[in-house]
Amino acid sequence: MEKQLTGSNGFRRGTGINIIKRFICLIIAALVLCMAGCAGTQTDHGGTDATPDGPGGTPGSDEPEIWQADESRLEAARNAAGKNELLIGCWIPPRPAQMKTQEDADARMAELAASGINCVSTHNSDLSSLKFIGRLCEAAAKYGVKVIIELNRDLSRNGIRNNVRIVEKTMDYEAVIGYNMFDEPVASMASDLAAEYAAIREVTGDSKIIMINLLPNYGSKDTMAPQITEGLTWYQTYLDTFAGDTTDALSFDFYPFSEKSSRDVGRIKSMMQNLSDIAIIARKYDLPAWGFVQNSSWNGMRAPNAEELAFLSHLHLIFGLESYSYFLYAETSNGAEGDFSAMLTHDNKLTDMYYRVQNNNIRMKNAGYRFLSYSLKGFLTDKFVTDAFSVGVNDALKLEGDNDLASWEAERDTLLGVFEGRSEADNSARGYAVDNADKGYYLLNFDSANAETVTLRFESATPYTVWGPDGIEAMGVAKEVTVELGAYDGKFVELRTFGD
Repeated sequence: MEKQLTGSNGFRRGTGINIIKRFICLIIAALVLCMAGCAGTQTDHGGTDATPDGPGGTPGSDEPEIWQADESRLEAARNAAGKNELLIGCWIPPRPAQMKTQEDADARMAELAASGINCVSTHNSDLSSLKFIGRLCEAAAKYGVKVIIELNRDLSRNGIRNNVRIVEKTMDYEAVIGYNMFDEPVASMASDLAAEYAAIREVTGDSKIIMINLLPNYGSKDTMAPQITEGLTWYQTYLDTFAGDTTDALSFDFYPFSEKSSRDVGRIKSMMQNLSDIAIIARKYDLPAWGFVQNSSWNGMRAPNAEELAFLSHLHLIFGLESYSYFLYAETSNGAEGDFSAMLTHDNKLTDMYYRVQNNNIRMKNAGYRFLSYSLKGFLTDKFVTDAFSVGVNDALKLEGDNDLASWEAERDTLLGVFEGRSEADNSARGYAVDNADKGYYLLNFDSANAETVTLRFESATPYTVWGPDGIEAMGVAKEVTVELGAYDGKFVELRTFGD
């Protein structure tokens, strides 16, 4: 064909038969090229069928090709994606009687680290023996466990000076990352705690975290916020009193699960209101927010089961908290009826609570804590069936919609947290993975007994990655993404893919 079209001898002679032959050949060639072009279009772009080897794209169109990753590509993505580490604390460590020697301390810290806990908060009573603190810190360093030392609660001038001396004696331990000045202060203590904060900061510089743990919103309004700041609720006023110059982290503890499960909805609503206020004030002062996860039982309170434990973890994280601690790790007494139960008994036995916490930490870690590379923008609450849950989210955090989502569907009580990507410099400074997208969605099923299917419908074909207890569970480009949530479970969806 090529010679007939380009070869010139016969055509130049101008004979009729050669002209006719060449005309026929031109027609045939044009038909062949047309058919080849059509076939190429069908083969290269696949219409709307999912193609695990994507992405591609239709020539002349800005919309990416729809595709879904197969298992080999998912495994490659799991290896390529950056993971974050959550600061997982516990209160309190094994007691001095359980760590009389360095060998004892090493054994107890090995157990603690094996649970997935990577930080421990001491009790102020432990300061009666700085030798015990030393053994604890040395053992913690061996197993990569960080230590926050709780100081004495004497806020007199002499008390503050004594606490500063304790800081000077302990701050050089490798494991020590900071100090808790006070647990659950009231408003009248704010000025004294600010003075102690400044005194400790003079000694440590910026090398340590200096914090307090604040009361939850079921404390006494009269002592927490005797004078309410205009534009704030009474509990926001309480938080605001300490957030400015008294703490490096906005920490609080709320325990929702009582012996009467009939109270769960109301208690969870109150906890969401507490978390809302924490998120609002943390955003105002650009502070990290921390919380506590109930894992124990005590008088009137029950130990959460595995699903409830996961729910409490996700509930903290979906509100943008950057750390939580389990309450309680070690028994504080001999375990008599009505006392606090714990992961570790007074006679060094690991309980069922320990293994529930361990499994919970494994599942949460598998999801890569990817939300830490993002900041909470707000919530879509329109899929809440139970009004109490919708009331639990402060109006300041509620969004009317999302510009990437055309719609979303969920049949049960489900909360959708919209997270915005931080800058690479900001994530790097915080020690978080920098391979984030512009946006992510945190989905949490509030149904304690039933699984949920959530469907996200995007305005256009959108890259997505679904993180869950099995790591990256799905990835691709689509206009519609379905996410399966277990009872009381959550997952994080990033608007990007990995390993491309």
